[in-house]
Amino acid sequence: MSTETISNLVTLFPGRDEQIDQLLAFLGQPSDPTPQGIFVYGPAATGKTSVVRDIFASYDPEGHHYALINCIECFTPRLLFERTLNAWAGHKPEPSNRYANYARCENLVDFVNCVRELLVVADDGQRANDTHYMILDQAERLRDRGPMLLTSLLRLSELTGANVSVVLISNVIWDKFRPRHGGAPEPLALCFPSYTKQQILDIVAKDCPTDEPMPFFMTFVDAIYEVFHRNCVDLNELRHLVAMLYPKFVQPVFEKQAARSEFARLFKLCQPYFSAASERLYLREISTSEWQKNSAVASAKNNPEDVTLSIYQMAEGSTDSLDLPYYTKFLLIASYLASYNPSRLDAQYFAYGSGKNGKRRRGRKPAADDSLGGKDRPQLLGPKSFAIERMLAIFYSIIAEPVDSSVDVQIQIASLVTLRLLTKTSSGDRLDGIKCKCNVSLESVRSISRSVKFDIDRFLYDFA
Repeated sequence: MSTETISNLVTLFPGRDEQIDQLLAFLGQPSDPTPQGIFVYGPAATGKTSVVRDIFASYDPEGHHYALINCIECFTPRLLFERTLNAWAGHKPEPSNRYANYARCENLVDFVNCVRELLVVADDGQRANDTHYMILDQAERLRDRGPMLLTSLLRLSELTGANVSVVLISNVIWDKFRPRHGGAPEPLALCFPSYTKQQILDIVAKDCPTDEPMPFFMTFVDAIYEVFHRNCVDLNELRHLVAMLYPKFVQPVFEKQAARSEFARLFKLCQPYFSAASERLYLREISTSEWQKNSAVASAKNNPEDVTLSIYQMAEGSTDSLDLPYYTKFLLIASYLASYNPSRLDAQYFAYGSGKNGKRRRGRKPAADDSLGGKDRPQLLGPKSFAIERMLAIFYSIIAEPVDSSVDVQIQIASLVTLRLLTKTSSGDRLDGIKCKCNVSLESVRSISRSVKFDIDRFLYDFA
């Protein structure tokens, strides 16, 4: 690879010059023997896939000596094998070949035989000498594809007799990746550490609009980093926040409310958006398109409280339209009841037979001196942790009809955790007694309750 190409790669990926040089040293010349496996690992959003992809695109412009496979897309070994052979053979499924693959590989034996036929059998020996690479992104998914698949791939050069190397890209360290039976050879490790602050600023500087001065933009980026870096360690999320908030930061300049030199005033005018972004935009309670569309009505000329209120109303409106499966909505309602109702009243509210005559206890009527809300009221104290077993008991009590046997309740609970509607509070290595708390507002859960025709106010304690 030419020196100019390497220089362009280093410029394109700030802070990754050491990793680029190390990976190029592993690859060597096309005909050089290469290690059986290369393990590229590091935290998310550290440039692993981008660096590897661009290096191989420059290393082999025709793309016939490497196959870049995403293990999430190729979720079966057959898809993995056939996609690799298509790339190595330069074969593209298209109408002329009826979208057929280069070869049909049902198992590992078929794949090994096809690789031998494709790479080893050659009259002049040239094809056998050139190294072919199998690049597997999201490689941690291979751990769920059988105990021998990863070991066989790392020994692919031994099984086929061809000059083949496997490159694994993962967020997981090798100690948690290594097969338990111990038959896999140790790959060469290449670590992509987290970016430093200066490296992050250098990367985000590439997003500066062409018509904006770079020093002014970088001053804003530095402020965003100081505000969000403790909670936002993902570089992609930080770039997303910069792209969404910078138009609101620079808006007072065009509205003649402040000059570019008055950074403190600009920061103060943009402060409501920072608060709303940390609670709504980063948690994805409102989509990027909705933020861009609806925040345009708010202006620096408005009262900052009105700006914040409009963004919160906008986000709550998007939560009201949250599209969840039928049983998942009841699980979310049950989690809210478990978070805000005392456990000692569960039998009174949810025991079978307590509501046939409409006599289930309603929320306690506040005392006269507590009409404006006391400090010990549940909605003021916030959600409390609850055991999953308790939430399921409430769920089966409030559901109108028996739950279909085909419904996997545990998967739906995991989906609520993924959507951040439930927050796990117990330790990660604990298998029993898992505890969570509800992360939904009262207005949102009331809207969800109305969509399934459930009166949640009848079962809330001390909500007036």
